[in-house]
Amino acid sequence: MERVGGSGSLAGVSQQPADERPAATPPDAGIPTRVWLVATLTVAGLEMIRASGPLLDRAFATSALAAGSTAIGTYAAAGLVAAAALLASRRETGVPSPRTVLLAAVALAVGRLAAQAAAGDALFWIGLVTVALAIGTLTLAVAFVAGRPGGGRQAAIGLLLGSGLSVGLQMVLGTWDAVWRPGWSGWVVAVVIAVAPLLTARSLSGTRAAAASATGRPRRLWTLGPFLALTAMILANPAFVASQTGISLGIAGLLLVVAGSVAIWLLLRPEAWPGAVRPAAVALVVLGTAGTMWWTGALSLVAIVVLQLAVGIVATVALTQHKVTPRGVWRTAGVVALTGVGAVVPLVLYMLDYDVPLPVDNAWVVVAAAAVLAGTGLRRRIPDGRGVADAAAADGRATERVPPRINAMRWLMAPALVLALAALVPVGVSTTGPDVPARAPSDTPTILTWNLHYGVSPGTAVDLEGIARTIAAQHPDVVTLQEVERGWIFGGGTDMATWLANRLGMTMRFAPAADRQFGNVILSRSALAHVVVHPLPYGAGPQNRSALSATMVTRDGSALRVTSVHLQHRQENTPTRLDQLDTLLADEPVDGPSLVAGDLNAEPGWPEIDLLEGAGWVSAVDSAGDPDALTSPSDDPNARIDWIFGQQVTFDQMEVLTTPRQSDHLPVVARATPAG
Repeated sequence: MERVGGSGSLAGVSQQPADERPAATPPDAGIPTRVWLVATLTVAGLEMIRASGPLLDRAFATSALAAGSTAIGTYAAAGLVAAAALLASRRETGVPSPRTVLLAAVALAVGRLAAQAAAGDALFWIGLVTVALAIGTLTLAVAFVAGRPGGGRQAAIGLLLGSGLSVGLQMVLGTWDAVWRPGWSGWVVAVVIAVAPLLTARSLSGTRAAAASATGRPRRLWTLGPFLALTAMILANPAFVASQTGISLGIAGLLLVVAGSVAIWLLLRPEAWPGAVRPAAVALVVLGTAGTMWWTGALSLVAIVVLQLAVGIVATVALTQHKVTPRGVWRTAGVVALTGVGAVVPLVLYMLDYDVPLPVDNAWVVVAAAAVLAGTGLRRRIPDGRGVADAAAADGRATERVPPRINAMRWLMAPALVLALAALVPVGVSTTGPDVPARAPSDTPTILTWNLHYGVSPGTAVDLEGIARTIAAQHPDVVTLQEVERGWIFGGGTDMATWLANRLGMTMRFAPAADRQFGNVILSRSALAHVVVHPLPYGAGPQNRSALSATMVTRDGSALRVTSVHLQHRQENTPTRLDQLDTLLADEPVDGPSLVAGDLNAEPGWPEIDLLEGAGWVSAVDSAGDPDALTSPSDDPNARIDWIFGQQVTFDQMEVLTTPRQSDHLPVVARATPAG
């Protein structure tokens, strides 16, 4: 059979020390199983990273400092997980064995299933422990796989494969993760996520060919941290891609999986990489991240694909062993803790900027994480292409190449593609949700407004189904929503706008506010026309705000202009809110029946309300409801800051719904009859 790599590859091998030369072999049971182990743990790890957002939001209710310290403590605790697994498996060297990974996977499975069964305070604590278990176990698995000849590339393939599987699974679930689903579907997915890595680790532990222990751990294992941060925020976040680029959620998910599959295919090629590949990949990771964060539309889409194709090469180089690393349980535990911190710090800094602004644009945080990751790919030498087909040749056997067309590793990409394609049916390819009639079914449309707090309830849950049921029970013709997230990690990474539109059978329009992953929405049972996004003055900050206006038509042909708005939230920022209202009223002059609804962060008698009433706007609660009704916080209301105002309409009915607790605000519903 043909020798690996030809003369060029052999020349490259001769420059490496003997203990760094990977031996090429047909893919045996060991390589695909090791790759699959990393992939399944990547799915579990990314799910728990997303879950940590709503969990940390509970700490954020105390203060930004509490949220930051809780985040760093939780992710750094992954080092304790690694130390416990290494000591329990008697790996005093700090180099993980199959048994080390198996013990950690058992603990992760228990934690993941316990989190599925828990709620409230118990979920908060169990969830944070499970986050640490997921990061610790994944890092140990990457160390185990990468700590052998050719293992760096195998680990990188497993990470990319797991990212694609995570996207496919999110798409099937409509981006609403199983950890928040109380029904049978949540349990089925939870069991799969918990058991798949456990069975794979058990298989490695019981198979002699596959169980050959690693010879060390990569010196730059900590690079997994920024890799996970970029992956959670962008590369395994279809909601982010959909909102950032303007394409539909279904197409965004499929694009990520396809681009990831191409990236894996590039890593599977048996030929040596040309010398220019490494520096090009390093540059493209940084440039692709920058383009993703600062561009929108087609340019952002191109940047995301470029980033996806380049990041696997950088990860391969970073995770490949080049030097013997210092050994010891606590050295490895420290590296694992650093990995966890490296994963969460970019995410937390990016999110906390919307409450405690950084001195620079928070997109720089993500670009900096990409630069750190890319820097680990700067090596004098690049691994030759044979590492893909390598086994841990502990017994010194002679090995040979298998033609790429029959490489079994390629079949591992199929599940993610199947899931992404299957999700196109329920998710669809429309950017605005289901088709709806041209006119509303009523002459007196019902409007509901609700600040959804990016889907996170005071009881530490993400209950999109509960939100949908609360809305559906009122049979609204139009819904104005604020704090709707589309890929925000603090909200669990869901695409709330698309999910609610599909669940309620309503068309949807979204207006970015803090960024393109967070803003205002209008849902309607009938067509929306003349859609306009109004940026509002930043003022005292700390967050960009916007208003979204659209026109619906009632059954009798009357046009009704509807605006969803969210004003600045700090109590002392009345001047900023007044400027925002002045801007909105100037941009949206009244020319027929109109409604303005949303979270004004202003109470009765404040200057903001006086401004609106002085401009001719009538409050629904004051004209047709209970003026004493309060809307925030939902678990113990003490303020009325959510409003529905109208001009050239008559409010026939108004109510503040007091039973739902899916947000920190209560929804307000009213029925409005257009004049004339």
